[in-house]
Order: sequence, then C-alpha cells, then structure tokens
Amino acid sequence: MIKKLLNPFAYFEDKALLIIGVLAHLIFTYIAKLTNSNFPDFLSIKKGLIDFTFWDLLYQNTRNIGIAILFLFILGKIINKRTRFIDIVNVVLISRIAYYIVFITDFIPIVNNKLNKVTDSIQSNNLSVLQESSTMLVILIVAFVAIFFICVMFYYLYIGFRTVTNLKTIQQTFAFIATILFIIIISSVLTLLIPQTL
Repeated sequence: MIKKLLNPFAYFEDKALLIIGVLAHLIFTYIAKLTNSNFPDFLSIKKGLIDFTFWDLLYQNTRNIGIAILFLFILGKIINKRTRFIDIVNVVLISRIAYYIVFITDFIPIVNNKLNKVTDSIQSNNLSVLQESSTMLVILIVAFVAIFFICVMFYYLYIGFRTVTNLKTIQQTFAFIATILFIIIISSVLTLLIPQTL
C-alpha cells in the first residue's frame, strides 16, 4: 500500500487517476470559493479581497494546470516520443491534491481565527499581534505544513513525470526542473497580463 501511495502512477489505471484528479480539481476549487481563496499562479493560494465566482476560480485553477500540462507534455515528448497526454494530465492533477490540502487549515477554527487576526492587524497597521507567542506559533505551524505539502506536490510531479516518460539521465532531470521553474514564472507573469475573471 505504501508503494502505491509513493507512486500511484505506476499502480493505478489512467482512467481512475483521471477521475480522482478531476474530482479533486472541482472539489478544491469549490473549497477555494468557500474560503475566499484564489489561484493567481501555479504555486500560490491566496486569500483575497476580491469576491471571485466559482467559475472565475475554476478558470484560474484550470488555466494554471493547463500551462503545466502543456509544457510538461512538450518536454515529455522530447524525452520519450511515446509519452501520452493523459499521463501528463494525471501527473499534474494528482500532484495538485497535496497542494490543495493547505486549504484544510481554513476549517480549523483556531488557525482561521489567528490568521484572520494577523490579516486584520496588518491591514490596520497594528503589528503588536506579531508579538503574541500563541499567534506566531500557529502561523509557524501553518507555514511548515504548507511548505511540507508543496514539497509533496513537487515529489509527485517528479515521480509521476519520471514514471510516465521513463526519465533517466541527469540532463533530463535538469530539464524537468527548468520546465517547472518556467511554469511557475510564466503563470505568474500571465496573472499580471490577463484578467483573473471570465
């Protein structure tokens, strides 16, 4: 079971992975609406003052995923001509589940209260809240949880991409890393250039 969790791409059928990935994509986009969060780029989840509709958030999230799929598929084809589009789609969708888990912190009352307190204090230019040890401890824990699950996302991106493309060499690994960095940059740039709403 642990082996399947560490590399689901090697053990589960592509259709099952696709269904799980699409459902997670839709469910967590809806959770983003409930928590007033949005997806400005491939790597960010932000709380915003803008009240985005569910369809706006679905557009943002799908756009970022689409960018990742496009460039990883191109790289996959360069590495291995037999790389299938559905496999790259699954790698991106499944890896994002770890990224979405950060949302769960919004449903823990003490965490939500502390984060809202910090946000309100910063907006009112009152930084005394940052001297409260309990508040800073909660923020620190949330930060570590977020970093951990982002690392898990990158692990699944790598292990999945390696599995479906038969990635082997160091040069190919560096090309993968460069592509991920490019995806993050280009999705961030597009956030500034194109509308975030439909």
